Amino acid sequence: MIFLSFLKEMWTKRFFCQACLLGISLIVLFEGITHFTTLTLNQSDSLPQKVFLILKGNNEAKRGSYVSFKNAWFKAPLIKEVIGVAGDKVITDEAGQIWVARKVGKPLSQSKDGKALHPIQSGIIPNNHVFVHAPHPRSFDSKYQEVGLVPTDQTLGQAVPLF
Repeated sequence: MIFLSFLKEMWTKRFFCQACLLGISLIVLFEGITHFTTLTLNQSDSLPQKVFLILKGNNEAKRGSYVSFKNAWFKAPLIKEVIGVAGDKVITDEAGQIWVARKVGKPLSQSKDGKALHPIQSGIIPNNHVFVHAPHPRSFDSKYQEVGLVPTDQTLGQAVPLF
């Protein structure tokens, strides 16, 4: 009987130690993952994807990739697709439509809350900058001076759409 009591006590201590070790391991693993990545929900209608994995510090912005970046107008980071890279031409046609390798759309004159918006000027995208865009007509993106061309070293990271 004493032996069974001893085994039970040892099992309880062993289980407790293993549970603590597992808990600490999970915390370390979670900290490591969250140090390099963030799971983000897209709450706007600007992109069809709703969940993105942000690869922090991955400032490689290629045409067709998505990036996360901050903007002075918004408190939350924005996610947009890179459609223009260094050397591409930003063109505003006679109708006010903006083009960067493809038609981007006509900028609006004001935001939903009535703030004045200004279209980006025509020109060449400089090195280490990208033109970001989303297909929604009200998308707040590089077609506005208020967003402008996004410096690649100021992006929060590459945004990988999950679903």
